Amino acid sequence: MTQTKLEIIGPYTPEHEGPFCTRDGRAARVLCSDMQNDYSIVAIVTDEDGKETVSTFLSGGRFSATGHDRDRDLMNAREVPVAREFWVNEFKRGDGHIGVSHAHDTEFQAINERHERANWNWTRTIHVREVLPGEGE
Repeated sequence: MTQTKLEIIGPYTPEHEGPFCTRDGRAARVLCSDMQNDYSIVAIVTDEDGKETVSTFLSGGRFSATGHDRDRDLMNAREVPVAREFWVNEFKRGDGHIGVSHAHDTEFQAINERHERANWNWTRTIHVREVLPGEGE
């Protein structure tokens, strides 16, 4: 399954059905946009560690009434695909067949596995990158 990330497509507008994020790229889930005060929008903002925080915003999506752009301002977004990338180690099994290790996030982790399990019959480390639709055509 292809992973996705959020890309900002413009400032917050109530007509946009979502998704939303903050100006600095944190995902935001709008809970309501009709509270009866200056900060009429309530959203859950998720940081890069997955921690969720409830935030309020002015009707135009601004985090602060100063009129200046802030990292925490609410923005319209869209999901865009992100190619998965990982490394696996190939090895020869005792029966002569080829096998691969589990996926590693970095090449360093894959190479480290080869050193930790030096008695395995390693043949090579393979870099895998998903090709997204429209790429390489």
